[in-house]
Amino acid sequence: MKLLLCVHRLGDHQPLLDAIAQQSGQQLSPPPDPQSTTYLFQTRYLQHEIDVCETGYGAFQSGYKLTKALTRQRYHLVLSTALCHAYKPDLAPGTIVNVIKDKPGEWSYTAGIPADLYESGLLHTESFPHYHEAFINMNNSYMNVMLPFKKVVSLTTATYGEATHVDARREKYKADIETRDGLSFVYACMYERQPFYQLCCVERNLATGDVDTARALKTLNETLLDILQKL
Repeated sequence: MKLLLCVHRLGDHQPLLDAIAQQSGQQLSPPPDPQSTTYLFQTRYLQHEIDVCETGYGAFQSGYKLTKALTRQRYHLVLSTALCHAYKPDLAPGTIVNVIKDKPGEWSYTAGIPADLYESGLLHTESFPHYHEAFINMNNSYMNVMLPFKKVVSLTTATYGEATHVDARREKYKADIETRDGLSFVYACMYERQPFYQLCCVERNLATGDVDTARALKTLNETLLDILQKL
């Protein structure tokens, strides 16, 4: 299987990359270099040929790099992995979730009420790939059966990590989690008709205040390795 694995930062996934190298006997090619602009790397694991895309943080970086990767080659599956913040108390740090619906968040605030790109007239709610003011992953039914993670609605928000207006965002968008750039991944994959699976791990729960980044990264790497073994 030909896979594209999208990560924000290679260093966060060194345990996973070490496990892949130990099994395959191969390091990433080309070798990562902090001074280089290279963001696409190749490796193998079991029967899989894997391209690893280090997207960086932010919509402008991740959107460009992922689109560039998708236009050079077709993949059997694109797998995105990221940390997220949870709105609901039952999603503790370290919880793995499967994003099946992503919504674009607020564009601005008026009297504490968020206004988004649909309300501003900058996006059309039903033009492809939009559907009822959201982006819905309809291509991952097999993954949903094989990987029984909690299915969630995600909000991509410019105010990721900010405590202000959390209640307003949660109530308005009926979301379970928020990410800083999830829609950059979803939008590119949907436009390219590329099968994809969006996996997140809760780093911080905004309802309880609990934070555990180390646990989230550990769980995320272990889960990714398990998925590669099952595919």
